[in-house]
Amino acid sequence: MTTTAPRHLRRPRTLLAAAAVAALLLTGCGDTTEAGPDGPDADRADRAGATVAPTPTSSAASPSDSPVDDGSTPDVPVDPAQVTAVPDDFPLAAGLPATNGDDGSPVTVTDRPSWRDVELCGDVVWSQQVPVPTLDRAGASYTGEAEDTRSRLVAVYADELDAQQALDTLRDAYAACPSQDLGGTEQVYQVVDTAQGSATVTHRYRLDGRFDAGLEVIELVAVGNALYLSSYYGEGGGSDEAIASFVDFARESSQPVLDALAVFSDLGGPTSTTPPADGEILDDFPLASGWPTRTVEPGSAGLELPVDGLLASFPDYACDSRGPAAGTTDVLRAQYSDVEAYLSRELLTFADADDAVAHLAALRDFYGSCPTPTEDGLSYPLRLVDTEVGGDSFAVVRSTEYDGEPAIGMSALHAVRVGRSILLDSTSGEGIVQDAGDAEDLAASMATRAADVVAAQCAFTVAGC
Repeated sequence: MTTTAPRHLRRPRTLLAAAAVAALLLTGCGDTTEAGPDGPDADRADRAGATVAPTPTSSAASPSDSPVDDGSTPDVPVDPAQVTAVPDDFPLAAGLPATNGDDGSPVTVTDRPSWRDVELCGDVVWSQQVPVPTLDRAGASYTGEAEDTRSRLVAVYADELDAQQALDTLRDAYAACPSQDLGGTEQVYQVVDTAQGSATVTHRYRLDGRFDAGLEVIELVAVGNALYLSSYYGEGGGSDEAIASFVDFARESSQPVLDALAVFSDLGGPTSTTPPADGEILDDFPLASGWPTRTVEPGSAGLELPVDGLLASFPDYACDSRGPAAGTTDVLRAQYSDVEAYLSRELLTFADADDAVAHLAALRDFYGSCPTPTEDGLSYPLRLVDTEVGGDSFAVVRSTEYDGEPAIGMSALHAVRVGRSILLDSTSGEGIVQDAGDAEDLAASMATRAADVVAAQCAFTVAGC
């Protein structure tokens, strides 16, 4: 694992900024590894046939216990409908200057980015194999004349859950590594913004209790089965106003790339804005979007779509009671089962939006009045979580406690109304929900995974979304 020189010797270019400048790698909590002279960069070719200048390498040795990434593409089973590689014409360099400011060389997109992994506070948290294998990667970097480095990377995964897992792992690792001393300089990380499928991190440098002007803004965005990572470094850390301005600059600069990432999420086809006839859910409705496409346990049922009935009814095991009756015009169900994991979704349609609004309110009242089952020291409390998805939504999170302490076992339901349709999205597994914050995080994760489903519900509105 290569590292940069300490902050007091050389100003670092961090996280993904090592693509074009020697020794300009992430310092402190976040180190990245470059390919050596005999590695992938030795015979590297740019997409679309452009020439790439060789990337200088660092002489630092990798710890013997770090994961080894040989640059090969892992053999990962994928859904044939998935986009499994970064398209040759993907505009990863859009918005960057055409030539590097330090030497005038062209800014290009390469099939083999020079960074190999990301290490935070001693742990490798992202690489070609960690936390899950990637199928393909592409990178682009710009180096200015001084104190200006911008780097981008897109990694493609087998499915949306893998991409989301990579994002969650990176975001959580940054949150768990707020600072670390390296070479006498404290590297300070802060997750400054999180949203569905994205996170923004700032990286600053503190010496003798004072921050200098150096600032790196790191963006993490998952769209479909792709993960976008960017690192913008400059002298924007002089004040709160300057930091906010630099964060905005990084986001605006990345927007063309973020727009293009839609190629990885459009797996269910275009969404019609014309309401289907009453009682009709389109055959190609993407109800299973965002779910795994493979199983871990041999013999597991995996994905089943459609199904007449679900193996487990959330109101039955959460409240030991049937939920409120729904006067639906149509229902589509899907489920996925694997070792210690069960996912289910139901799409309900109603005669009009008023009926859907009334049923969602009835569901909220039903779960809000559920008793807490208790048996032999075990209890299963429910938490209602307000969410802001679709036209109206809420989540119910069921946790497990033993003698009043959090224990293994959780399940959750996210109900989302769009127009005259309601999505009932549920999950259960061996996770632990300790508090309201965990419940909110689980609800947000479910919303992210179901984003394409909710978007497709726009077909059940009068004027579209």
